[in-house]
Amino acid sequence: MEGISDYASYGVRTEGANLYMKQLIDGRTVSPRVYLLDEAGENYEMLKLTGREFSFDVDMSKLPCGMNGALYLSEMEADGGKSELNTGGAAYGSGYCDAQCYVYPFVNGVANMKAQGACCNEMDIWEANARATSIAPHVCNQTSLYKCTGAECEFDGVCDKWGCSYNPYALGNKDYYGQGLQVDTNKPMTVVTQFPANAEGTMTAIRRLYVQDGKVIKNAALMVDGEAQFDEVNNEYCSRPGGGTYMNLGATEGMGGALSRGMVLIFSIWWDVGGFMNWLDNGSTGPCNATEGDPNVITQVQPDPAVVFSNVKWGEIDSTYTSN
Repeated sequence: MEGISDYASYGVRTEGANLYMKQLIDGRTVSPRVYLLDEAGENYEMLKLTGREFSFDVDMSKLPCGMNGALYLSEMEADGGKSELNTGGAAYGSGYCDAQCYVYPFVNGVANMKAQGACCNEMDIWEANARATSIAPHVCNQTSLYKCTGAECEFDGVCDKWGCSYNPYALGNKDYYGQGLQVDTNKPMTVVTQFPANAEGTMTAIRRLYVQDGKVIKNAALMVDGEAQFDEVNNEYCSRPGGGTYMNLGATEGMGGALSRGMVLIFSIWWDVGGFMNWLDNGSTGPCNATEGDPNVITQVQPDPAVVFSNVKWGEIDSTYTSN
């Protein structure tokens, strides 16, 4: 079995602490997705973030409407399902799963003869372009990679497919995140996500802040009748209309359980041929119109859609970033 010898031809390159990802190479769609391995390079690095924080720098300036530069965590198996039938394992990028429970030709590197879905807890730290951004925990009532069948794979199955999303624009803060706005996507920024826990070690919330031009920018708050109601993702926020699936499948405690067991860090860049990424940046969720996310339109606006992630860190809360 041969691995990829030239990552650049698939839209991925690194330089120091920078990870460069491109949607297109010579007009060909590559849409790469990469995973963080441990130092030995044989297993995935399992991030345990309950009670801790995670930060990274990102440049979103080349991601127009319809693009998605994503950084997220999935509760994949550390060895990528390495076995007698899957000798490559994590080192070859096998074992993918997420809360959408998609049916792939291979699950854990083995032919999926029973057409089972590959489900697991998913923490979307960053799904974003230059116009909109979303945080969304997607909890499952199963641990690690779970092979679903039938109704288990569907919307009311074992995983919360919609997630408990926190999008500043959708919450009424339309001048908070975007080009030239409070969090200015024309310039690089540091994104900090915190996962505080109580004295018993149970995760209680997901918090966000930004650092740009040396200044801390607090998270946008949900506005109700002109008053700020929530500035974090917690069970009270997720109990609002539409959050029932998240609450029923484990809620914030369940997401914290996955973050305590360990999750795999994933970076990706993609566009949405069928839905134009409208769920992220159109209508109530962002300023883009219904067709700006068409890949044919994207390439007219930005011929080289790309994202740069850098300076990825995790540690104690308030330890991974600095400000003036």
